[in-house]
Amino acid sequence: MSKKGSVLHELLAVDADLDGAHKKILAETKKTFKDKEGHFLGMHKKLEVFSEDDKIDYPETNKQMVTTVAKKLTYMSKTEVRYFDSMLQKELTNQVAVADLVVDGKVIATGIPATFCLGMETRLKHLRDVYGSIPTLAPGVSWMKDSTLGEDIYKEEFPAEKLKTETIIEPVVLYKHTPEHPAQIKEMSKVVNVGKYITKVTSGMLSPADKSVLLERIDKLIRAFKQARQRANTTTVVKRNIGKELFSYINDK
Repeated sequence: MSKKGSVLHELLAVDADLDGAHKKILAETKKTFKDKEGHFLGMHKKLEVFSEDDKIDYPETNKQMVTTVAKKLTYMSKTEVRYFDSMLQKELTNQVAVADLVVDGKVIATGIPATFCLGMETRLKHLRDVYGSIPTLAPGVSWMKDSTLGEDIYKEEFPAEKLKTETIIEPVVLYKHTPEHPAQIKEMSKVVNVGKYITKVTSGMLSPADKSVLLERIDKLIRAFKQARQRANTTTVVKRNIGKELFSYINDK
């Protein structure tokens, strides 16, 4: 029985590590090439005297070469080969890693790619923020739908009433006229009700309950896409390598 191959989510789990190692080895190799040229140089220094009478044993100087450019490239390529192979296998597997989108036991869509599911998880969260900002009908007010005004329009069941008042000036007799004294009259102000305002408020907002239903549906979709992605990521990795071929083309003499 052949050994079962790794699955996509296992490959994705080490993706960040391989990418980090790739960046680190490139930076380290570049720094070595630019700042440590001495690593690639060796030296042997010896004095040869012309006079046979000179019996002094002059010391020789040796500096061993640390490495060669070719060896450094080979060392770097080991990390890069793993990285390039992993990237190719991930992209090839993503082409066949699909799953059905299921909400409340109902299949909404079939054969959805894992990468699309991942993107939709983020995009639906952004969409949820928009739905979360929907204004809702004021609490403590009895609202009722009124189809005569249009679709999805509410009106207050009990319009608000407010009295309109005016201030009028009326003469008031303080003292009646007598043969001895004229009448004393004074103008007095008086507030009287002249009518009432009837305010009928209409609204195109949603009820808090309706808004909650919409948010719940989006939350279910987010969970469904996440679950679909997890199922898609159990796809067996498509095994294929490219790293060695790339470096053979670059480095071979």
